[in-house]
Amino acid sequence: MSKTITIRKGLDIKLIGEAEKVKSGVDFANNFVIKTTDFHGLTPKLVVKIGDKVKAGSVLFFDKNRESIKFTSPVSGEVTDIVRGEKRKILQININATADIAHEDFGAKMQVS
Repeated sequence: MSKTITIRKGLDIKLIGEAEKVKSGVDFANNFVIKTTDFHGLTPKLVVKIGDKVKAGSVLFFDKNRESIKFTSPVSGEVTDIVRGEKRKILQININATADIAHEDFGAKMQVS
């Protein structure tokens, strides 16, 4: 059993020492998963199929009840799998990412002040 520590006077926990200031690199992941179950109250309707090529910012699915709410791809690549649950409910979309990320062009110009 772990010991329970109760903080009574403020949030200042007096610890001895400090954390190491070390940065570490992270490798680029090849497979990405978008889980529709993370968005509560959503009825997803797919826009993509297995084998479709997507760019970062491309619409993957939208809410069936509110079509203006759209969910986009975080990376560019190919949709490799669409996992479904009971009654064909969409649980997750798997994307195999490419090394170079291509972004969807929406025609918006950014102004730097």
